[in-house]
Amino acid sequence: MQLGFDPLIHLDWKTPGAECLGLFQHYYPDIAVFTGAPFEALLDELSNEMPEVCFQALATALARHGYDLWNLDAGADDYRPVIVPTEQREAFARHWQDRAPFTPTRIEQARAATPRKSTPTKRKPLNWLPEVHDYPGPTYVHEYNYRNGWAGITEQDDEQWLCFLIDYNPWPPTEQDMLEHRTDPVDGADLQLIDADDRHSLWRRQVERGAYSADDRYIYERREGEDVQPFGPAQTQWPAFEEPCVVVDGQVFERQRLYEPEHLTRIWRITADSSQVIFEHSDELSILPIGPRRLLFMQDHGTQCWIWHLDAPHEAVAAKPMPAGGGKLRAATAYLGGDEILLFSESTRQNVEHSGYQETVLLAWRFNFMTGARTQALLDGFGSELRQDTRLLVTQPKQVITLRTFHGRLHVGRGHGDWWVWNYQTHTFGSHTLAWFWNQATHEVLKLSTRDIRRIKPHIRYLPTQDRYLAFETAFVARLPVFAQMVEAKGVDVLAFE
Repeated sequence: MQLGFDPLIHLDWKTPGAECLGLFQHYYPDIAVFTGAPFEALLDELSNEMPEVCFQALATALARHGYDLWNLDAGADDYRPVIVPTEQREAFARHWQDRAPFTPTRIEQARAATPRKSTPTKRKPLNWLPEVHDYPGPTYVHEYNYRNGWAGITEQDDEQWLCFLIDYNPWPPTEQDMLEHRTDPVDGADLQLIDADDRHSLWRRQVERGAYSADDRYIYERREGEDVQPFGPAQTQWPAFEEPCVVVDGQVFERQRLYEPEHLTRIWRITADSSQVIFEHSDELSILPIGPRRLLFMQDHGTQCWIWHLDAPHEAVAAKPMPAGGGKLRAATAYLGGDEILLFSESTRQNVEHSGYQETVLLAWRFNFMTGARTQALLDGFGSELRQDTRLLVTQPKQVITLRTFHGRLHVGRGHGDWWVWNYQTHTFGSHTLAWFWNQATHEVLKLSTRDIRRIKPHIRYLPTQDRYLAFETAFVARLPVFAQMVEAKGVDVLAFE
C-alpha cells in the first residue's frame, strides 16, 4: 500500500494495547508486522499496555521491516501515530516542520533487554483454557447476580428486558428463560437473583420506580420450577438495599444505608412471614455467615464487630475488635471455620527505585473473633505493576519506574478442600494479578497473573459439582485445567503468617 504522511489513527492515552494494535492492523493491513504469528505475539505481549509502551515495541518490530513510527505531538494527552518507510524519514520531518500545533517526534525503539540464559525443558506450556463455552451474546456475571453456581442474567430484546437463569453446575452450562411461562407483566430488568440451589431460586423484584432511588420499592419471590410465589409478609414492599444481600437458612439479611437525618446502617431480617430491623449502627456494615446459625456484623471503616444468633433471643453480642479497618476490603472477609475469619487491610511502603513514590500493599489477617488472637501475612506481588514517569517537566531527563501496588478490588471465594481463590480486578495498565489460590491449612499459594492468561481478565470461581475452577469472561466461560496440572505448571509459594 502507498503510505501517506497524514495520521490515520488518533488515540487517547487511556486506549488499551489490544485496541491500539487493532487500529494499526486495520489501517496498515499490508505491513507484515500486523499479520499472522508476529501480530499474535504482539497482542499477547501488549494487550493491556498503555499506548506509549505499545509504540516502543512497535517501533522495534517495524524497524526490522524498514519502517519508522512517528507521533504528531499536539501537546495534549493523545497520540497521532504515523508509519513511514525509513527512506522517507527526512521527507516526513520536513513535511510536518513548522506546522502548528503538531511536532513530529520519531518513536525510539525499546531498549534491548539483557538476554536470559535459557534452560532446556521438555515441558509443554499449559493450555489454561482447555474447554470453552461461548455465549450467544455478552453475558455479565458478577458478585451481585451469581449464587452457588447459578447466575441471573438480564439482556435487552427490542423494548423489553429478558431474564435468564444460567446453571453452571453442569458442563456445559444450561439456561432457563425466567419470563417464558409468566403471565404477569414483569420485565426482566426488574428481577435480581439473590439465592439459588438445585430445588429453588429466590429473587428480588422491583415493583415501583420513583423519581428518586429512595422512592423505589421491591418485593421478594420464591421460584420452584415454573411456580412463582411471593416471599415475605403479605402486602409488604421494601426500599432499596445495599449489595450484596446474605441468605442463610431461607432467611434474607439486607443492609439499608440512610443519610438523613443522620448516617445510619440498618440490618433487616426477612423471612417467609416476617420482616424487621435487627441491628443499627452509624457506620457502614458488612454481614458474614460464621457457621451454623450465626452471623458476624462487621464495621467497614473501624474495628468493631458483633455476633448475632439466628436462634432466640436474637441478640447481637460484641466480639473482639478486629485488627484493622477494612473499608472496601471488608466485603472480602471469609469464614475459615470455628471462630476464625480471614480479613484484609492495606499498608504502604516506599518504592525501591524512587524515594518519592509509595506503593500500596495488601495484608491478610487470620483473626479469632472470640479470643482476639491474630496473625498477618504481607501479600507481596498481589496487585499491579505500573510504569510511572517521574518527570515533572518534559524538559527533564526521562525516568520510568515500576510501582508494584494494590490498586483495585479483591473478591474471595471458596475453593476445593482447604483452598480459597482470591480474585483481583483492576483497570490498570501493564501486568497484574488475576488470582491467587491459597491453602488455609498449609499457607501454600499458587499465583496466576496476566502473564499466564493473556489478553483477557477472567473472574475465577470454583464449582464443587464439577470439582473444577471456571474462568468467567463476557463472551465465554471456560474450565481451567485440573488443579494438579496448574500446580505442576506454576509451582507454589508459601505465605508467612506471623
